[in-house]
Amino acid sequence: MKLPPIPLRPKINEGLDINDEELNAEAHRLMSRIGQKMRWSYDACRNIAPLTFRINQLKEQEDVIIIAHTYQTPDIVYGVADAVGDSYTLSKIARDAPQSTILFSSVRFMAETAKILSPQKKVIHPSPEAGCSLSEGIAASDVRALKASYPGVPVACYINTTAAVKAECDVCVTSSNYLGIAEKLPGDEVIFVPDRLMGLHLKKHLEGRKTVYLHDADCEVHAAFSSDSIHRQRREAEKRGLQLKVLAHPECDSEVLEASDFVGSSERILTEAKKLGVQDGVAVMMITECGTAERAIAESEAPIELMGSCSMCRHMKRTHLEDILQAIESPTSDQIVEIEDSIIQRARVSLDQMFALSDA
Repeated sequence: MKLPPIPLRPKINEGLDINDEELNAEAHRLMSRIGQKMRWSYDACRNIAPLTFRINQLKEQEDVIIIAHTYQTPDIVYGVADAVGDSYTLSKIARDAPQSTILFSSVRFMAETAKILSPQKKVIHPSPEAGCSLSEGIAASDVRALKASYPGVPVACYINTTAAVKAECDVCVTSSNYLGIAEKLPGDEVIFVPDRLMGLHLKKHLEGRKTVYLHDADCEVHAAFSSDSIHRQRREAEKRGLQLKVLAHPECDSEVLEASDFVGSSERILTEAKKLGVQDGVAVMMITECGTAERAIAESEAPIELMGSCSMCRHMKRTHLEDILQAIESPTSDQIVEIEDSIIQRARVSLDQMFALSDA
């Protein structure tokens, strides 16, 4: 599998207090955790070791928890993050974290979600310009228009939305729970926003039981995959005497999902890939963002045979270790997440309803 290049940096230990013994120990820790010794070599890890060492010192001193989405780069995921996962997992961690400050290494809507769930805490987002094609593909006014067109119909919004959009919805959902939650909503109709492709998957799942009304936005990463690439990789695997298992994210096109063996959230794809990775004669194709594949490589008990190519989220990859260090040391006003109290209160209802229905 072709993975994105590692972040390039000049030599970094100027101004960072770390001795040679600490530097070498940190470099070896990083190389072991990341698990890609050809790409993340000792020299590459030694170069970033002053940053990860200093960040880990500071987060303890400043009572900061660093939460990182799976799609972040391995130097963040394995170098400094205290918690890593998909949107649902991380939203619960943000809600329950005991630390006084949450630093969310992700895109903006995730940091907003943390602020909604922990309004009393300081929430830092190191890369405020890191957006999302889904959250930018719908506004609160679009939800109000759908509610006016279909009065009384419950509105389920994907977590990949702004706080203002969440405030207009009855329940928030993630890729790990949207099917189950939609089934539990009252009535035989549901409005699902904003992901059209995920909505089509939901529509098929609820066929004959509920009518689903959709918005028209998509994830630029997952919408780029095609079923043709799956068929090509299956032929290649067959030539090599391998059984190919294709694991896809529900944000993909319906043809991609139909050609896949498994459909689930990034966390469920990761779990499935690790199970398959220990089986002889099995190769895995992961139809999702590259970060999930990088985690599979690092966390599998045995070397995993990955085929095909992943797709990189340019928004998720905007955050670097340097941004995290700067944001802990001296966050700028736009790095500190602030949301109007009225929006927080209304958006919190949709998130609390998600937790209630997920646990029911």
